[in-house]
Amino acid sequence: MIIHNVPSELQPTYRSSYPGYTSGSNMEEIYYEYFLKHKDTITTERIYLPVFWTSYYVTHGYGEHIEESYQWLESLDKTKKYFTVVQYAAGIYVQKLSEYGLDIMIFSAGGGGINEKKQCVRIEHYNGNTQHIFYGNKGDIDIPLMCNPPFPFTNTRKDIYCSFMGRLNTHKCRYIMQDILKNEPNYHFYQEKGFEEYKQVLNRSIFTLAPRGYGYTSFRIYEAIMAESIPIYIWEDKKILPFDDILDWSSFSIIVHSSEIQTLPDLIKNVNINEYVNTLKKIKHIFHFDETFKYMVTKLAI
Repeated sequence: MIIHNVPSELQPTYRSSYPGYTSGSNMEEIYYEYFLKHKDTITTERIYLPVFWTSYYVTHGYGEHIEESYQWLESLDKTKKYFTVVQYAAGIYVQKLSEYGLDIMIFSAGGGGINEKKQCVRIEHYNGNTQHIFYGNKGDIDIPLMCNPPFPFTNTRKDIYCSFMGRLNTHKCRYIMQDILKNEPNYHFYQEKGFEEYKQVLNRSIFTLAPRGYGYTSFRIYEAIMAESIPIYIWEDKKILPFDDILDWSSFSIIVHSSEIQTLPDLIKNVNINEYVNTLKKIKHIFHFDETFKYMVTKLAI
């Protein structure tokens, strides 16, 4: 496998502070180490572009000042095939989508693919908030949105039926979710009070509400899987379901569109909780960096 030499400016040093338990490296940096270590054993026609997209965009005004990346992408040989890993929710920004001619396979953790910034982000107004929301093209292959170290499993007794702890203002479906479910018995909404309480609530929950936010997916889905809590993924516009060619998501999670939130109480009543949790125990090992890396390698060989 060939690794393309990218400008050092596209691999900035940046330590992420989200989620609260992260070691600081985003997924682009983590998988770069994997590909460096295993490059001689990988056979693929695609050239790896090891850009630290998330770190680069965050340190450049969240994609506002990225002329260098535009110029670099435009300089790549369009007769060759490439691949890259992207955690950033909006994927990769190009200057003009209509003139974009590169063949880049995108392994997307945040959901986004190739996008023109001014076309893929909408400004929406709801509940007194003004928010930027991503509605662009999705990536080619979905991978889990995770961080190192993995979310901690505490093996705590599950004494909370269904919970949500997090921001509501990142997408209108979160307000809708709370408005519909807050008066239902056994549905608990908690104010954010730090990672330790978040960890305990999620580990104690039988079900975890995991709505989309700015991007199409969230860390919460995979944190729930690690905690052996049944994730309830609320999506809108596009679903992001990693490994959907090898896993049956309906056997361990609940997936509903934002227009169907009112059906959740009845839908959950029909769930065989023991079966779902047993499936979570069997498949949760797949949602780790080692297994995801192996999965990406198999896709590169196709």
